[in-house]
Amino acid sequence: MSDDPKENPGLPAPPAPSKGPLLLALVNAIGVMAALGALVYTRVLYKRPMITEDGERDRLAAVAASPTPAPLPGMISFEPVTVNIKASPSQPKPLDGTAQQIQGKLHYVTLGFSLEVRDLSLKTDIEAISPMYMDRVLTMLGHKSFQELTTVQGRYVLRTQLLETANELLVKHLPPPPGAAHAAREPGGQNRPDPIVTGVYFTQFIVQ
Repeated sequence: MSDDPKENPGLPAPPAPSKGPLLLALVNAIGVMAALGALVYTRVLYKRPMITEDGERDRLAAVAASPTPAPLPGMISFEPVTVNIKASPSQPKPLDGTAQQIQGKLHYVTLGFSLEVRDLSLKTDIEAISPMYMDRVLTMLGHKSFQELTTVQGRYVLRTQLLETANELLVKHLPPPPGAAHAAREPGGQNRPDPIVTGVYFTQFIVQ
């Protein structure tokens, strides 16, 4: 009896040869060729430019001349605080001595405010010195009188003092930002950097 499937239709056909090893070999060959090509390019064909003193100087000059993004202004708010202020003047003792001296009335101020800064990226640095700043603010308020804080001029003076105190602390404790412009020379002969805090706005102001 013959083993030929054509002569014996009942016999199963032999399995076809697998193509897996051939595909695997082809993929490996392509990977090896790609690695060799990259090696030849990086080691032979590609020439890295030589770093020279003149070239590095030109590169640094180009970086310095490139426009820097303009600072983004913003507001930094402080929670309201309540502080006892100077008592009102005591009433004088009557000349006849029949009445005792009336002590001065105690007053307090509740103050909330926001600082306007020219560069909001300094917010973290400003918040880091806020304890020192608020200590100055509380001391300042404690020396104010009722008459000072209830007039337009007195509030203007307080606003100016808050502004100057903030910039004084920032100049003392923060390094000047790179590339910052400088103001004109002062009469004393020293350059003062542009102020970081540009405005003070009261969000709450109650004097009682």
